[in-house]
Amino acid sequence: MTDLPMPPPKPFLPQILMAVFLRLVALGCLFYAVRLWGDLIGYSHEGVMRFDLLSTDRMAASAALAVLYPVAAIGLWLKGPWGPVMWSAAAVMEIVMHQVMPEVFGTDGIKIILIAATVVIYAVLRLSIIFLWPQKSASASG
Repeated sequence: MTDLPMPPPKPFLPQILMAVFLRLVALGCLFYAVRLWGDLIGYSHEGVMRFDLLSTDRMAASAALAVLYPVAAIGLWLKGPWGPVMWSAAAVMEIVMHQVMPEVFGTDGIKIILIAATVVIYAVLRLSIIFLWPQKSASASG
């Protein structure tokens, strides 16, 4: 047994891409959260979207998203296992809002397309990490 230092593992491209992707999604979540909070406190849109002026349905949705998006941004940036879970909760909520109840929240096709694209990219990267991970050969393991 020797005390020689082990060389650091070679970076695995799908892991690097996943880290960059999670950080980009985190920045998007943070941007959306700041924009949402700006609406809720009356800073943007001339105060029309202020929290106390919203309908009850919009109040509930806005309050939940105003908490979920910043928490998801932190989790995604830190690459914590709970980050994608929090983002998924917010994404499902957004899809339900705009697809199931468009009469209350309106339709937002671009947001739905961006959510779907994010899910597809995440799934491709996650599956590539699972299935393309470099395996040790059976003869090398002893």
